[in-house]
Amino acid sequence: MNQKQLPFFYRGVLFFLLAGLAVTALSSSNEPWASSIKNVAGVLLFIAMGAFIIFVVFRNFAQVLNAPIPDEPLPPSLHADKWYSRCRLAVVGCVLLSVILLAVLLFVTPPKQCPGWHLPDQRATSMWLPSSWSMLVLAGLLFMIIRWDWLIEKAIASVDYPTETPVTYILVITVLGGCAMSQLPWALLLSQCRFVTTAWQ
Repeated sequence: MNQKQLPFFYRGVLFFLLAGLAVTALSSSNEPWASSIKNVAGVLLFIAMGAFIIFVVFRNFAQVLNAPIPDEPLPPSLHADKWYSRCRLAVVGCVLLSVILLAVLLFVTPPKQCPGWHLPDQRATSMWLPSSWSMLVLAGLLFMIIRWDWLIEKAIASVDYPTETPVTYILVITVLGGCAMSQLPWALLLSQCRFVTTAWQ
């Protein structure tokens, strides 16, 4: 992401933060109209956030792909081998947790709170929906780990920052943040379905 695109990105993040706060404020109201507006606004906000993320990711990915790889090799410090090992370990752990989650959904009897592995919300959302989203995130993380050096070289060539160092750390933050996001199904399983409590009963 170059400096000309940063204002658009920051304005988008600020907009979604304010919109999220507004939807949260509506949730605290007991008025019927507030509940209707909250439901519609929540759906629209979710769709808009998804579209914004997809747009930003694809635009930056296109810039990375089109960027020329420098002829001279980058300094070893930019590859951050120590952080790469930690990111690789984090991704492996997230993949193992996701495999365990899939085994739970396939072979374990669902608790009463989540019959048929559907969340206890108004729409009875299937646990397979966040699990599928988690698989997509993990696929992206695996690609980043496998092509780590290539991504760093292409990312550095695609930006116009005065320094090259932050690119590596942005990649590290992206991987670790993606690992945390990929565990959303586990958070839902433990908080909404109370899976651990039910399993010990």
